[in-house]
Amino acid sequence: MDFQLTETQRELIDATEKLCRQLLPFAKEAHEAETKGDFAPLQRLRRQMAEAGLLALNMPQEYGGVGLPLLETLLLIQTIQRVDSTLGGLAHRTSTGAIGAVLELGTQAQKTRFVGGVARGEIGVSIGITEPDAGSAATAMKTRARIEGDDVIINGQKIFISAAKGHHYTMLYCRFGNTGRASDIGAIMVPHDAPGFSCSGGTLNMAGERQYELYFDDCRVPKANILAESRAFAKLISVYNVERLGSISRMLGSAQAAFEFALHYVQERKQFGRELADFQGLQWMLADMKVKLEAAQMLTYRAASNTASGLPSPLETSVAKVYVAQAAKEICDDAIQLLGGYGYMAEYPVEGLYREVRGGSIYGGTLQIHKNMIAGHLLGRKNSQWAPTSGESGE
Repeated sequence: MDFQLTETQRELIDATEKLCRQLLPFAKEAHEAETKGDFAPLQRLRRQMAEAGLLALNMPQEYGGVGLPLLETLLLIQTIQRVDSTLGGLAHRTSTGAIGAVLELGTQAQKTRFVGGVARGEIGVSIGITEPDAGSAATAMKTRARIEGDDVIINGQKIFISAAKGHHYTMLYCRFGNTGRASDIGAIMVPHDAPGFSCSGGTLNMAGERQYELYFDDCRVPKANILAESRAFAKLISVYNVERLGSISRMLGSAQAAFEFALHYVQERKQFGRELADFQGLQWMLADMKVKLEAAQMLTYRAASNTASGLPSPLETSVAKVYVAQAAKEICDDAIQLLGGYGYMAEYPVEGLYREVRGGSIYGGTLQIHKNMIAGHLLGRKNSQWAPTSGESGE
């Protein structure tokens, strides 16, 4: 078991960081414009990243992707996020995001159309799972789809959808049956110009990113866009573990950036006539931050490496999710503390990095849900959260 990065991996990381530094001004422009509802700079940035080979990192080369293994993909997502969160978000969504479900479940025509479009920077794909009454209880979703001839008619609502505007499709989880069981749930690619589709103006979250509500009012989508009609929920969730690892890698990138900034700061800032780095109490804080960062990386890399079935282990993914989300918060919080009053100011990056990682304890399954899944594996049984007289059987 080798815990060291190879020379090739290190060279790949260094080259990726240099490319991202060159794109940094365009990323800043895209982020500022997006907060004002202008997505043209984001579209340009998407194409620039595609030209630089920073999109579709783990997508097959036959569809225009880079074709990297999952581990190398996560290493680069962490690197890109460390440079800039807008770049990190695009790298994640086009590599370990919803497009992975198309690769696993889609037809050849769908892969060519959607994966190829993402790899070329022509289209963006968001994911629609959460509903007003179906958050942690995802299988309680009510959005329904029925097939009418060559079309699918969709009715329902999704909330907390990231990157909906500025993207072109939503990979939508919805019910194709009426049994009320998880076996009804399938997925379909919904174009944002489909009749009956609408999107809210968005609400800013703690990280300064907009999240949207999606509405489907007899939304009409071509039947050819169906990825799976039924009995697909287990497969969709298995694929979603790759998305979770992508999100985890973004948290790692933000935590690494916070640690590196604080490490530099304490060697420059002086109090009582001495560098902050001279004080043992602060040295111990730095040491704790380094230990957490290293442990978080190792758990993530393990989950990415153990993919004998083609997809990461649910247990190892949940273990990494729980630890990384907690460690990233603590690392960024300590970075703020090491900067003192400056750490609390928006002109310094660490408060923003904390806000970026805080959502990791919620999205992709709360830490409490993941702990339930870990406990279920340890005990060898399902720990259903549903009340005995109601809810989803999971079948």
